[in-house]
Amino acid sequence: MYHQRPQVPRSPHFRKSLFSVIPKVVRQSFFFVLIFSSFLTNAPAQAQLEVLKQLYERAVNAYNSQQYDQAMAFYQQLVKIAPVFAPAYNGLALANQGAGGDEDKTIEYLKTAISYDPKMAQAYDNLGRIYYGRQDVDQAEGYFEKALKIDPNMTSAQLSLAWINLLVRSRPLTALKYFKQVLAVSPDPKIYYGMGQAYFASNQREDAMDMITKLHELGQDDMASRLEDSMRENAQVNTQTDADGANPSAQSPGLGPLAPTPDKPTGMKVHLRGKLSDF
Repeated sequence: MYHQRPQVPRSPHFRKSLFSVIPKVVRQSFFFVLIFSSFLTNAPAQAQLEVLKQLYERAVNAYNSQQYDQAMAFYQQLVKIAPVFAPAYNGLALANQGAGGDEDKTIEYLKTAISYDPKMAQAYDNLGRIYYGRQDVDQAEGYFEKALKIDPNMTSAQLSLAWINLLVRSRPLTALKYFKQVLAVSPDPKIYYGMGQAYFASNQREDAMDMITKLHELGQDDMASRLEDSMRENAQVNTQTDADGANPSAQSPGLGPLAPTPDKPTGMKVHLRGKLSDF
């Protein structure tokens, strides 16, 4: 798993409240659980809402500080007040994973999130990563596809399916479709690398050579050389090690032979509970 930490805006110029930056669908969830919980507690609605906001913010900040046990405690408090608030279970899954908790428990949290919000694309995406890590590619692919049905522009799911189609399914043309969708919003060199492999695998050698040229233009000579060597040796995609010496084939998808893109991270953590805008 990759451990890139999601960030909450901290600039001194950023003065919006937490609630103001949460998308409409999550704000609606807050109000829904607020109404639900008010029947149980009879507390004033505005006070309940403020408690939800504060717990949510504390949970995010605790996770960002790698205080996973504390983050879980805040999320647990949140679900006690708002038992049907799906993003809290998504957050619990992340905190549990970050703390090295049982993976089955992480899956349970994610499926609970989906049970309360069947349109939570992030939870499907995260389940796909877990099942891919378990080498259950069929289930992984199914969850990624469900995520894209809900959010057709989810870059991480697109990238995951690109690598699955290239590395596992031997469908380079389908892989190219997904790579191009990602490239439109994330011109990361690793995308060109994957496209070069897909072009080569589909016998579009001229296009594959163009990807090598593009990588050189971007100053990615090592990546270009790896792609060129693979083509020269008529070999499959090199998935042995990434730039950090890790073995991506044993990790979550969306990686290909290299690490995830910096602007659209594809590691599990980001999508279990990433930036507020991820909801």
